[in-house]
Amino acid sequence: MPSLGLQTDLMFSRYSGVVEDVGRYVVITTPSNPNYYFGNYLLLKTPPRADQWTDLELDFARYVGAPPRIKHFAFQWRVSDEEDGADMSGFMQRGYEYMECAVLTAKQSALSEPQKINAEVNVRMLQSEKDWRAWYELELQERDVDQPMEEYVAFLQGVRDMYRSMIVAGRGNWFGAFQQGELVGSVGLFFDERIGRFQNVLTKSSHRSRGICHALVYAIAKAGFDRADILVMVADENYHAARIYESLGFQPSERQASLCRRNEGERKWGKDSGEEASKPE
Repeated sequence: MPSLGLQTDLMFSRYSGVVEDVGRYVVITTPSNPNYYFGNYLLLKTPPRADQWTDLELDFARYVGAPPRIKHFAFQWRVSDEEDGADMSGFMQRGYEYMECAVLTAKQSALSEPQKINAEVNVRMLQSEKDWRAWYELELQERDVDQPMEEYVAFLQGVRDMYRSMIVAGRGNWFGAFQQGELVGSVGLFFDERIGRFQNVLTKSSHRSRGICHALVYAIAKAGFDRADILVMVADENYHAARIYESLGFQPSERQASLCRRNEGERKWGKDSGEEASKPE
């Protein structure tokens, strides 16, 4: 069965960049946004071995790029049922960050209304330049503190332009949760034929644990089934966001994993398959 997580990842890559199968790997590049880690990576067809980092880094430089333009290494693959306990020690000793994400899916019949709806939140599409400025400021405010500001700004501006271009092209939309006129949460939903993929669920840190994430995701999912037969979320298995999505009817269907490292050895996690780096509550 094809991976719905990786399939919908590539929806964004094909729109804004280049996807090329070179045999051993699928090469993803986004020339307009070199700071987009998971817009510039190698999609592996088999999981890496613990001692394989040298070959992978050489191939990454060959196919994706190297400093000064590309300042990271990033690899992603689907996790098989037999892969539990895979040894990533060789990579982690070199400063790589390893992440496993659950791919969660829902059909309309499984969607569950939150037990408690936050009645103070108004969920609607981002409509104006003011809305998009609020989105940009929220993303900057809630970014990982390990992310260098200059590089993150370049990354964020690039993905913002990609999302807005996709919206103009009719591929999806971005939504906000507003409380007394303030943007306190946001999420994107984009479509590949009859599949919908959520992007970057985010709740303002000062407004978490108030049911905003539940209300936002439920409202957008409910509307999304007008256009999709199945909706896809990708969430860090070790983060509580996955439990929020499961409470709304999303169920784990597969797993995918990734390795990422800055060339300089600094820690930075720039993955925007959305939910994966999100802070929903």
